[in-house]
Amino acid sequence: MSLNFFETQRLGNIEMVYFLNEQHASAQTWVFFTELIELIENIEKDETVCATIFAGKGNHFSAGLDFNDFLNHFGHFIGNDSKELYEIIKIMQKGMNLMFNGRKIYIAAVSGYCIGGGLDFISACDLRFCTQDAIFSLKETQLGIPADLGSLQRLPFIIGFDNTRMLAFSSKNIDAKTAKYINLVSDVFDDKEQLISEVLKIVQSFTKNPKSALFATKKFINSLIEEAINTQLDKIAQFNAKFLNIHNIQNNLPKIFKKEQ
Repeated sequence: MSLNFFETQRLGNIEMVYFLNEQHASAQTWVFFTELIELIENIEKDETVCATIFAGKGNHFSAGLDFNDFLNHFGHFIGNDSKELYEIIKIMQKGMNLMFNGRKIYIAAVSGYCIGGGLDFISACDLRFCTQDAIFSLKETQLGIPADLGSLQRLPFIIGFDNTRMLAFSSKNIDAKTAKYINLVSDVFDDKEQLISEVLKIVQSFTKNPKSALFATKKFINSLIEEAINTQLDKIAQFNAKFLNIHNIQNNLPKIFKKEQ
């Protein structure tokens, strides 16, 4: 499997996956979304893989959607009540849905920025850990967009409805201490080296259990909310395909990233 956005490394029955594009804080390009589908489909088929750990190759986990890349590819569809834009959003949702609905265990090891689409991504993971310098935020509302890749659908069941509202309404940053307090992450580590080392130990400890029991446990936990999440993801894809405003995105995007630098 040849990938441009991801670097993979096999460690026993654990697949270690690094996000590339580190010069842009691992911002999610269209290549990210299409390759993620291929990556997860292959992991799900591979009986030698029990769990996957995701981390950023550089200093940051992910700055979220690369809006310039997205607008270059698909800006002409925005504002036209576009069936094409609906299908594009569904493709962007697919890889994360495959993770959440799949058998295998997916873990996020977050350092630095985890913004917008990065938060969508980790909400589809089964467990999340971070470094002390991690920063989390949902910036979509600031761009005039309701987040449409899974945060609004999954985070209420992870951090509660009020905490999700605060993140989404305010677009504010929260630090690692706050993320731990609201149960967004299970633990916080000093630096990236310790993060990867300790998360590997944690994952190795539970992948020693019989895979059939591990996978069934995930299935029955996620089945409690799976139908509601899938229904709402489709509804928000329909909504944004109809109501996205390209001027809101273009006018507010520089402001967001200037603030984050």
